[in-house]
Amino acid sequence: MQNLEAFDEATVGEALVRVEHLISWGQAQRAHLLNRMEEIFRDKFFDPSERDKPGIAFSLAAAECAAILNVPQVTGQRLLSEAGQLCDTHTATLAGLEEGRFSYQHAQVVLEQCQNIPASKLPRFEADLLAAAPGQTRAQFSAKARRLREKTFPETVSKRHLTAFEQRKVTLDREEDGMSCLSAHLRAAEAQQIYTALSTAARGEQAGGDSRTTDQLRADILAQLLMGGSRRHLPGTPEEAATRDASGNNGRAGHTGDDTHRTRQNGGSIGVDGVQENTGGLEDSPDAKARPDVGSGSDEGIVPRAEIMVLINAETLFGADDQPAELLGYGPISAEEARRLARNAAGWTGLAQNPHTGEILGVGRRRKVPAGLRRWLRARDGTCRFPGCRVSTANADIDHTIDWARGGPTDHGNLEHLCRRHHRFKTLGYWKACQPVPGVIEWTSPTGRVYRTEPFLELGPPHPASNRAEDPVQESGPVLESSNPVQESETAPPF
Repeated sequence: MQNLEAFDEATVGEALVRVEHLISWGQAQRAHLLNRMEEIFRDKFFDPSERDKPGIAFSLAAAECAAILNVPQVTGQRLLSEAGQLCDTHTATLAGLEEGRFSYQHAQVVLEQCQNIPASKLPRFEADLLAAAPGQTRAQFSAKARRLREKTFPETVSKRHLTAFEQRKVTLDREEDGMSCLSAHLRAAEAQQIYTALSTAARGEQAGGDSRTTDQLRADILAQLLMGGSRRHLPGTPEEAATRDASGNNGRAGHTGDDTHRTRQNGGSIGVDGVQENTGGLEDSPDAKARPDVGSGSDEGIVPRAEIMVLINAETLFGADDQPAELLGYGPISAEEARRLARNAAGWTGLAQNPHTGEILGVGRRRKVPAGLRRWLRARDGTCRFPGCRVSTANADIDHTIDWARGGPTDHGNLEHLCRRHHRFKTLGYWKACQPVPGVIEWTSPTGRVYRTEPFLELGPPHPASNRAEDPVQESGPVLESSNPVQESETAPPF
């Protein structure tokens, strides 16, 4: 690689082969090291008589490895589990990886397809899989391996299906430019039926004159269904909404009849006219009739209203500037979008802020965290504050960094959100935490390594905008309310 400019196509190809071999070898060595880390935690930190030793040792080792590798906790657990299998029952696969005969992704396919295979037949089946791996892409090998398994062990198909069904889930991945990806891991038949219904509904809208693409319509119809339905949520852009309203279609793309019009597939309705609007996921108004664009049809309440939190300063709220707002769990959103959410919010909470440091004021020695401070902490943290953990604050505990019983104050410089697993790590003393700067958490692992986690929201000085800086305390912008419960606990919850 030192004379890369002189490489011809043959040399480049040979070098790529060697580099891929090196990568596979390195991943095999990583598996050895990960497995050794679990052995160290199991043998060094726990007495053999401890009943829950294997489980908690694995969790602590996975947390340490995830922090070292800068990967999410779930990824660290998966890598540690795979390492244990490669170093125990799948040494042939590990040897093939070291020799560069296939990639780590191919090794993952082998581990997946070898689940629930009888121990007496595992070596032969693994050898058959490994023989089929060279020269195949990961997708090609996965398809071939699955067919081989189902042909060799047809009795395991139903058991594998039940195992996979237990892993059903919905995930949310933040993306750029105000967008996110919502994914559902479902039974194949259910997923296919939902997708077909959305596609049929989209084609029905296009037949009625809608100009959006099929992909856009599928997304808009799905959002309309899940958010309770209204004419605002179906159009893709505000301009499209205005066009439809002006054309007399009541904001419903492809609407050609009365207000009970539906696009139907196999007798099931996919349209959602006459459903109460979800206004940005905020609290319901006590008087829905007083709000614009709110229906009251029979479809009202298809799903419970979800709630979100938006942090916006007062100047932006009232149009004095266009500073971005913060959508909890996502990040910055435009001032226009934040004001749209604020217009439809049932309520908001003001937060007192130090104008010189940007800090939210504490509450002294009160143990219970006030509602306003809880909301601020949810916005500040965004997720569990353990290194690499992405559990939402909506599903986490508020913990005193220095225990309240030991004199720790109840203010934002001594509070942080922790999920149940990492709350237990801290309570049992395996991981230790401190806040050298309010909102910044420094963690010390069982092996003595130090990791630093930053808050989701920056805690710098507020945006200079007025003479209010002379006041010792000022009101920050409102936080649009969310009533999702946030738990506070000083004792370790169940692991």
